[in-house]
Amino acid sequence: MPSMNLKEKIGDRLKKRRASLGMSLTELSDASGALYSPSRIGNYEQGIRMLPLEVANALAIPLECSATYLLCYDENETISNMSPAQQQLLKAYMDAPASLQEGVRRLLNMKD
Repeated sequence: MPSMNLKEKIGDRLKKRRASLGMSLTELSDASGALYSPSRIGNYEQGIRMLPLEVANALAIPLECSATYLLCYDENETISNMSPAQQQLLKAYMDAPASLQEGVRRLLNMKD
């Protein structure tokens, strides 16, 4: 079996965490305030769509884990090899409100 890409690893982690809590896709959607449909969450789980940080933050609460866990940051060599200043910048971005994160992405010409 070929190795999973990052989207697939994140999706697998999201699905396993949800399953470990005995939640259905609909229950997770409802628990997150119905901000994200069961279909969209399913797309993240299947690795069809990349899980954005703001969605990971929202889903982490009902999943009783951190967004960094869902996004596999603990397994990402790029992040572990960052300088302290780069890690601080990433943390500031992750802690920022979604509107500010969106502004930063626009400034850097980045898509979700």
